Amino acid sequence: MPGTGAVAAAAAGGGGGRTWRPSALDEDNDVRTWLQMGKEQMEIIQDALNQTLADIEQREQALGGRAGEIVPTVQLMRQELHFNVCGVYMKARRSTLCVLKGSVLATLCGGRFDEALIKDANERYFLPFCSVAFQWLIGELALYEVGDVDDITLPDTKKNDATFSYWVEYLTANPSKGDSTMRINIPPVTQDNPPQQQDGQPEGENEQPEVDPVSVAAQLPEIIRKAMAEKACEHQRLTAIKPLLKSGNNEDDALVSIDVFGTTVTITMAVAKSLGEDSTLANRFIKYTMTTQWPDHTQPSLPRVCVKYDPSVMTVPVDYVRRVADIVTRAYVRGTDITAEDVQSSRGDTNDKAFRNALNMYALAADRYLGPIDGLLTTEHLHKMRQWCEGWNYPDAPAHIPLCVGEPVTRIYRATVDGWRWLDFFDAVRGHSPLLLICKVADSNELFAVLIEGPIEVTGPAQSHRDTRSWAFKLRWTDSQPHVGYIGWNSNMLIAGTQERATEVIDFTSPASDVTAVLGSGCLDFSVRLAAQQIQIGAPAAASDETLKRCQGVMVEEEQTDEWRQWERPGVRPSDHGWDGDRVFLPVSVKGFHFDIDEFEAYKLA
Repeated sequence: MPGTGAVAAAAAGGGGGRTWRPSALDEDNDVRTWLQMGKEQMEIIQDALNQTLADIEQREQALGGRAGEIVPTVQLMRQELHFNVCGVYMKARRSTLCVLKGSVLATLCGGRFDEALIKDANERYFLPFCSVAFQWLIGELALYEVGDVDDITLPDTKKNDATFSYWVEYLTANPSKGDSTMRINIPPVTQDNPPQQQDGQPEGENEQPEVDPVSVAAQLPEIIRKAMAEKACEHQRLTAIKPLLKSGNNEDDALVSIDVFGTTVTITMAVAKSLGEDSTLANRFIKYTMTTQWPDHTQPSLPRVCVKYDPSVMTVPVDYVRRVADIVTRAYVRGTDITAEDVQSSRGDTNDKAFRNALNMYALAADRYLGPIDGLLTTEHLHKMRQWCEGWNYPDAPAHIPLCVGEPVTRIYRATVDGWRWLDFFDAVRGHSPLLLICKVADSNELFAVLIEGPIEVTGPAQSHRDTRSWAFKLRWTDSQPHVGYIGWNSNMLIAGTQERATEVIDFTSPASDVTAVLGSGCLDFSVRLAAQQIQIGAPAAASDETLKRCQGVMVEEEQTDEWRQWERPGVRPSDHGWDGDRVFLPVSVKGFHFDIDEFEAYKLA
């Protein structure tokens, strides 16, 4: 039976005693051998835990955080912190800011990263948040701290306003607990000093009871598992606060401000230049200098603060300027490009025309992010289409309907501008997919849309039959037919060539005949022409010269609600033309199956 010396030698031979594992548990080992084996294992675990702690502390210090443990004493928690929140002065107690234990805000304001925060010329901590959102959050946290509210809930009016909701959700996020929150435990004053032994207290009264190592060891796996999980959560918190701290580049950390009707809007130089050093945003914040404020010369580490005056910003209220600055700031914090969803979700209750004006003033191109102001397609239409597709149980639903209009959803064709001919249309949409076509019925203003999964390609004079799926929707109604929704889909598409029209298109006005078209998608056919009109004097000889104004529309989806039933046309029998079903519905109010359109647009979706 080996003794403790043999165990130590074996451990040393196995790699210095830190990676040794017994090959078998020998029941004949004596007590010292078992204890030595336990100690070896504990040393390995302790080394691993120490390394984990060192990794976290190394990352904290790399962000400019203080080393060591930060004890949330009463004195620390009672400190009043002063902030410059994008140009607005605010203050709050540290205990209020840290009341949601484990949140991003508590990590940022817990005391470790005070010196890592950017400061303005008045020694106030700079925060890049929407000032209205942060002010509201401070108030809610104060109520939560004293128990007047049970949780932090966004107001209904602000849930869809990203300028407000993004920062509230960002700062209250807790990777450890999801949406749940936990109040920080403020220690009593007596915990600031170690307890003293009272005079006359017998020796040994403070001795701890004997520890049962087996019981302690049984809890160890769960403790380590939770520690490793919390390590990942802590890294998420540190990742979240990193863009809110000093970057290490004094030029980027400088604060630049503009004056809007006497109100200051402040961002960092890095944010101002994030769209380009010579961008309109950068020029408005940096080059229109009215006055320059420098911090005290005794504190050279403070970033310089520049206040700008640009006469053109006096045409837009400060709320709009703040929203534009916040859009750019959020993209910078995330490290991503600005998206149409970023811009559209930041509109809040603003005036559409004024919001577009503010975007264009700072070169964020309103049409690019909001879609054209005169476009038929709206973000609300896309939301409705998504809802209809989710609500109906039909085969082969479209894989992706965008969240909003604006890049990459871009208008690439408008008939009243680009021309009504088939040639004008297919030249504009060539090479783009997926596509969304939208048309407006003349006189009634009803809107129809067709989502097409593949490109519309015209490669020669002859017509073609493509296995391209499409889905049709009615987007706008009339008083006589107040019904909208999904109206059908098709697995193939008929496409005219430059010379030949697409033939064998069902004529729903006459079961015994067909019509020709330049584009047949099943529910909507464009540039329909009756067979009798093919030789009509003045009719275009080539398909490329056909106009797109005359359309045929039909709803073939049988699983419709009762409100559509009045529009069923029993006399029309698609089975006469080889279709499986015989139920069709009239989608247009009083125009019949054939009708004219007075506007037609195409959008690329990617």
